Amino acid sequence: MIGVIAGKAETDTAKEFFELFKTPWEFYRHNQSYDIILSTKNDLPEIDAKLVILYSSEKTRWDGSNGIIIQSSYQNAAVTDDIYEIPVYGKLSTFETLGLPLIKLQENSQVVGQLIENLNTVFVRIGFDLFKEVQYLLREGQPPDKAQVPTLDIHISLLRDWILAAGLPVVEIPPVPAGYNFLACLTHDVDFVGIKQHKFDHTMWGFLYRALVVSLLNTLKGIMPLNNLLKNWKAALSLPLVHLGLARDFWDNFDKYSELEKDYKSTFFIIPFKKKTGENVCLANPERRATYYDVTDVRESLHQLLRKGFEVGLHGIDAWHSPDRAAKEFERIVNETGASQVGVRMHWLCFDDMSPGIIDKAGFCYDSTFGYNETVGYRGGTSQTFRPPGTKNLLELPLHIQDMALFAPALTDMSETEAWEACEKIIKNASNCGGVLTLLWHMRSIAPERLWDDFYKRLLNTLKENGAWFATASQAVDWFKSRREVTFGKIVSEDGSLRLHLKHKDNIKNAKLLFRIHVPEASKSGSFRPRIRIIDTPWSGEADLRIPLN
Repeated sequence: MIGVIAGKAETDTAKEFFELFKTPWEFYRHNQSYDIILSTKNDLPEIDAKLVILYSSEKTRWDGSNGIIIQSSYQNAAVTDDIYEIPVYGKLSTFETLGLPLIKLQENSQVVGQLIENLNTVFVRIGFDLFKEVQYLLREGQPPDKAQVPTLDIHISLLRDWILAAGLPVVEIPPVPAGYNFLACLTHDVDFVGIKQHKFDHTMWGFLYRALVVSLLNTLKGIMPLNNLLKNWKAALSLPLVHLGLARDFWDNFDKYSELEKDYKSTFFIIPFKKKTGENVCLANPERRATYYDVTDVRESLHQLLRKGFEVGLHGIDAWHSPDRAAKEFERIVNETGASQVGVRMHWLCFDDMSPGIIDKAGFCYDSTFGYNETVGYRGGTSQTFRPPGTKNLLELPLHIQDMALFAPALTDMSETEAWEACEKIIKNASNCGGVLTLLWHMRSIAPERLWDDFYKRLLNTLKENGAWFATASQAVDWFKSRREVTFGKIVSEDGSLRLHLKHKDNIKNAKLLFRIHVPEASKSGSFRPRIRIIDTPWSGEADLRIPLN
């Protein structure tokens, strides 16, 4: 059990951190003994524990009594443990070396974290403020240049490593569904349901220019294969017939997606009101945010999707900044779909500090806006769903990969090879660490002139090969809710086993959860990371679980 000592302003952040690192913990009680103490306060009380981990960028009373000397202070720097590069967004301090260095400042190798053995206690002193870093990640998010670093997940991994380095086992419920390596959530923002609605406007002319001219140039450059050029020209030449109703509208892809994903299922985010630009839009050309359709125009298609097991959510217009409009947009989707719970992703990913609270009060069960338009990666630094600061019920399903951030020339300049490498890195991290990988592929992205369908099919196959459990957005969020519902009681070591006393709700017994025990065995030469055994035990809902360690 970890006893946590934190300031009053950090208590909510500490609680959320330990929902992500789902391991036995509680706030420190003076009359309770702990194997591990984790503190972020400068005034550490007299304690008796096998391991004490102290995070602070300031000089503490413990430093003065144990010979720890702060060397330098920095702001917004990067540290490394020789494996990970970890951005630190707040204040950071380095120390004169007294023990085994754990992490160092990347630019000059000054020690930022060290392990010090003192009689029967191991001390780990870290020169930054853990819960302030976590709060920044979950509230503000990382800048795009750090997007590919799962910073919060690395903080969890490092903390686990330091506990194991002290010779103590780690018990947790990992963010991994039993029988799988991670969750994959396929989503589609439906900005267009057909090109037939667009006559002699910027959308139609833009399509023709890209299909005829840009496609030809890209084919001559060797970027686009000839067969894609022919598909785009054929679509462009068929446009008059589409407008006359004599040819299929190639931007209407509900059926194509439902066939492509019949073994996976996905979530479609639908516009509630047509011809509404919305207010407070800070991106360029805000007038183009208005759509020519809304949920009432695609009612039949949506109900067909729902009957097949797909999900429909809200593609919000003003719900991100207006409580009244959030309530109206919520009601609009509920009335048209009959859904008992509704999630949201904002059109154009509009979002600010107030958005989570507004969305939460409107009754949405999840949001999936927290991501990037201009790159792929981890805006919140994590592959897990999380509760945004200041909300009570809402969970954030972070967005990791979207097609426009990979291929749109105005946003990025990736080649297909570079795009695949970026995706592969995120898939590899999900395979190793668990969590959920959320993809956004727009409605028209598998049609002319984009033709990003082959890349998408390759992504689906790779996710499956890497052990993904495919879930709709609500299913993924519900799985994380089930994991959050389990709390640890007393843990007893007896007869070569661990007995876990658990508290949970009865409705989560079939939630595909598992318990993982990391058992340290021996330290690697020259490294603080020990060799470990990992014991995974699927959970079937029992309140008392006995796990043999042999």
